[in-house]
Amino acid sequence: MRPIILSALVLFFSISHINITYAQLKKEKAMHTQAATTTNDDQAAVHQVIATLFQAVDNRQWAAVKNTMADSVYTDYSALGGQVGFFTPDEILQGWQAVLPGFERTIHQVHNEAIWIAGDRATATFDGIATHYLTATDGDDFWSVFVGYDTEFIKENDTWKLARIDLSLHKQAGNTSLSQAAIKNVQSGKVPSFVSESKATEAAERFFQALENQDLTAFLANIGTDAVQAMPFSPNNFPKTLAGKAALEQQYKKVMTYTQRYKRTYFPTQNPNVVLAKYTGTIVTEAGKDYNNAYVSIFEVNEKGLLIRNVEHFNPNVLLESWTGLQPETYSVHAAGAKRDGGVTMQQVSFTSQGLTLQGHLFLPPNFDQRKQYPTVIVTGSWTSVKEQMPDEYASLLAKKGYLSLTFDFTGFGESEGQPRQVEDYRLKIADIKAAVDYLTNHPNVATASLTGLGVCASAGYMAHATAQDTRIKQLVLVAPWLHNPEIAKSIYDMRPDKTTGLIAAARKAKVQYAETGNMPYVLAASELDPRSAMYVPQNAFDYYLNPAKAAGKHYDNRFAVSSWEPWLTFDGIGSAKDIKQPVFIVHSESGAMPQGTKQFYAQLKSDKNIVWLNKYNQQQLYFEEAAVNSALGEVVKYLKQ
Repeated sequence: MRPIILSALVLFFSISHINITYAQLKKEKAMHTQAATTTNDDQAAVHQVIATLFQAVDNRQWAAVKNTMADSVYTDYSALGGQVGFFTPDEILQGWQAVLPGFERTIHQVHNEAIWIAGDRATATFDGIATHYLTATDGDDFWSVFVGYDTEFIKENDTWKLARIDLSLHKQAGNTSLSQAAIKNVQSGKVPSFVSESKATEAAERFFQALENQDLTAFLANIGTDAVQAMPFSPNNFPKTLAGKAALEQQYKKVMTYTQRYKRTYFPTQNPNVVLAKYTGTIVTEAGKDYNNAYVSIFEVNEKGLLIRNVEHFNPNVLLESWTGLQPETYSVHAAGAKRDGGVTMQQVSFTSQGLTLQGHLFLPPNFDQRKQYPTVIVTGSWTSVKEQMPDEYASLLAKKGYLSLTFDFTGFGESEGQPRQVEDYRLKIADIKAAVDYLTNHPNVATASLTGLGVCASAGYMAHATAQDTRIKQLVLVAPWLHNPEIAKSIYDMRPDKTTGLIAAARKAKVQYAETGNMPYVLAASELDPRSAMYVPQNAFDYYLNPAKAAGKHYDNRFAVSSWEPWLTFDGIGSAKDIKQPVFIVHSESGAMPQGTKQFYAQLKSDKNIVWLNKYNQQQLYFEEAAVNSALGEVVKYLKQ
C-alpha cells in the first residue's frame, strides 16, 4: 500500500531591516485578515470531517465514513488492541464493521479540538468519549473509553481527507467483554436494529430542564429513592458515585446555583427503560467561572418513569480546569510537573522584549516569603515549544525544591506577542532570554548573585549564547541539549528531500513573500507522514508534539514558519562554549538528541564544567516522563546546591 504523505509547515522569519510604510501596513493588515479567514475556513472544514466521521460511524453510514478518508490512512489503535499501519478505507471499514454494528448503540463524543493548518496539510488533536451499549446477561451493559486522538489530514481537490488517526487510551470503564459479544452478534447476523423511542427519554428531558431552570424540587421529583449516579471518569478528588436521593440532593444543591444550558441528543436502545444522551454544557458557576464540558450519559428509569440510574461520562481534565474549588493536578500538561497541592504557586507575569510583550509563569516555592530573596532559574524548552510543556515541567519542580523559577513564551509563540508566528530565529530567542534576565534582576525576590539559565533541548544553544553574552547569568545548566553547528546541521538536513540548500532557499523566498504580502508560508512542526515538516521521522519519533496524552493540544501550535530554516541551519550553538566564563552543568543521554554535538560543546568549554549521562532515557522521555524528569531534575538540584 502506498503511504499518504501529509505535509508539515515550518514557521520562521526575521523581521529586522524591514521598513514598512503606512500604505504597506494597511496592505499587510488586509493580507493577514485574508490569511486568517482562509485558515478559519480550513479549520472549519477539518472540524466538519471529524464530526462527520464519528457521526457516520455511530449511525452506521459506512459510505459517509469512507468519504472522509484519503486513499490510504495510517491508523494506530494499538492502545485498544488494534492494528498499526497503512490501510485502505475499505480495510479500515471491514474491521470496524466486524464489531461496531454488534452494539445496540455507539456514541462518540469528540471535543477539545486543536486544529493547525499548513497549506494543504493539517493536524488535529482532540479528546473523545466513546460509549458502547449492549444489553448484557452478565456484567455492565456498557463499555466506555476516554481517549485522545492525534490525526492528520490532506487537502485533495479542495476537500480535506483524513490520512492518519492515532488513539491514546486515558481511561476505560464498564464491561470490557462487551466487544466480544458485539463481534458474535455480527458473525451470527444478529445485528441489533436502531429503535426510535424510549420510555426513558421523557425523564432524561426532565433532568435537563430541571438543571436549566435551576429547580432542585423538580430535579428531586424526577428521581427514584434509590437512584444512583455513577461518574466513572471523574478525577481522584471528585466523587465517582452518588448513591441515593440524599447524596444526589447534596451534590445538586450546588449545581443548581449555576446558570446552565445543554445541547442534547437522545439515542434510544432496545431496552425501553434505557436511553443514551450525548450532550454538551454551557455553564457559568456561581463564581462567574465558565465550565463547559462534554458528556455521554446512560439514563435508566423504573416502572414509574423515575430516573434510577445515570452513568455520566465526562472529560475529567475539563472538570479540573474549570469546576469551582478544583484545579489540574500538576503545573504542566502532563503528570511529571509539581503537584498543585504541594505548596508551589504560579503567578502569571509579563515583560517586554524589543517592544513586544512576552507572557510567562513565575513559580514560587512552598511557604514563599515576600521579604526574602531566592536563588532563581530561567527555564526554556525545545524548538517550537511553549511554556506549558517541558519548561513548566522543570520550573515547577525546581520551585518545589526552593527555587524561584521563570518560564515564558518566546516572541511569536504561545501567548506572547510577535508576528509572524512560530518563527524559530536564534536572534529573537537570545534577545528574549536577555529580556527575561532584565525582568528577574529587577524582581525584589530574586537573588541575582545566583541566577541560573536552564535550557532544554534546542534552547540549550540559545541559553548558551545568552550566558556567553550576559554575565548576569551566573551559571548555565543544560538538560537533554540539542547542540549543532552548520556542519552538523548540513549532515542531518541533507538527508531531506530539499536538502540544506533547498531549505535555505525556501526560507529566503518565504521572507520575501512575507515582506511583500504579509503572508508567511508554514509547514507542520511535527508530522508522522510529511517529509517536509520540521520534525519528520515516522513511527512516533516525535510523538511528544503530536500526542494529546503528552504535549499536543490547545497550548501548542503545530506549525513552523518556513523562513525559520535559514537561521536554524546556520546557527552555531556549539561555538559559544569557548566564550562562556560561568560554570556549566549538563545532563544528557547517549540515547538523546545529538550527543556528539554536546560532546563537542563540552570539550570547548574553558570554565568549570561537569556532565552526567542518564543513558537509560531517550530524548522525549526527558521532556515528560515522570521518572526521567525526576532523575534529571535530581541531578540539577544536586549540582545547584553544591
